[in-house]
Amino acid sequence: MAEPAPTTLLALDQDSLIRVLSFCSVRDVLALGCACKQLNEALKDDLLWRQLAEQKWGPRVRQLARVEPGGWSAWTRHRLSATSSPVSPLDLVQELYQDCPFQHMLACAFCSRTSGGPTVRGAIRCFLETWPTPSAVLDAPQEQLLEVLRPLGLPHARLGAALDVAHGFLATDWEDPSEFKHCGKFVSDSFHIFCRRRHALKGVEDKTLQRYLRWRLGMVDEEQEQQQKRSERKRKAEKPAEAGTLRSGRRRAGPGEGRGVGSGPRRETRASAAAAAAAAKADGEAAAGPAPKGRRGATASRTRRH
Repeated sequence: MAEPAPTTLLALDQDSLIRVLSFCSVRDVLALGCACKQLNEALKDDLLWRQLAEQKWGPRVRQLARVEPGGWSAWTRHRLSATSSPVSPLDLVQELYQDCPFQHMLACAFCSRTSGGPTVRGAIRCFLETWPTPSAVLDAPQEQLLEVLRPLGLPHARLGAALDVAHGFLATDWEDPSEFKHCGKFVSDSFHIFCRRRHALKGVEDKTLQRYLRWRLGMVDEEQEQQQKRSERKRKAEKPAEAGTLRSGRRRAGPGEGRGVGSGPRRETRASAAAAAAAAKADGEAAAGPAPKGRRGATASRTRRH
């Protein structure tokens, strides 16, 4: 008895497909949409994106998000990060959370007015591992949040920032983190650099971010230069060689032309040039006449006459 053919994603009905994809991450679903047109059309389902948003940011999404019908895909994509950047040798806290804009905003807000040392990093890591989503932050007891934030200093101010970012991340149509309370220019610049991949030094005031951008822009220049070199090599490889021309650009030797030194038409050319130079020299001597006598010769002639 022949075994049944394996069922593919395209063979599933829409409800089953949504059920399967709801267990995948948002990044995997976005990558799957690039596989073919059928899957891309299937992934436009509004219910699928709402389930993915709830899976990523918790049950408060359904309560706080104000999304028009058919707008869950755009709402979810706006709250995702772009492709990850390579980790720099600067060892910045922002690089650890660049894949999740919500955690990135909180990490930047918590880093403000701190030394960024091991104690600060440990407190940030403990907070985001314990309450990784906006729903978890909003549902957590504030006493526990304050206890974790206390090593950072200004715990009540940082708690207010965490609650405001968690609520605004889901409930408002924000465009920039500076719209949230306690999130200033540093958080905004860091968000655009690490989560939106804006690599421009203009307007960035923080020195650490400036160092990162200089490092990143240097990498971009090297990548562009390597890409240009690869394109040039590919263009030369695809360009057909001209008739009678070697790949190195030299003229191919014709029949009867020798390859040794001093043979072939090159030797004849040199001989003709040497003969022409000798003839020109002889003509010049004949036109100039006899050479004039020197001072010693004139004195000897007068002595003989006397």
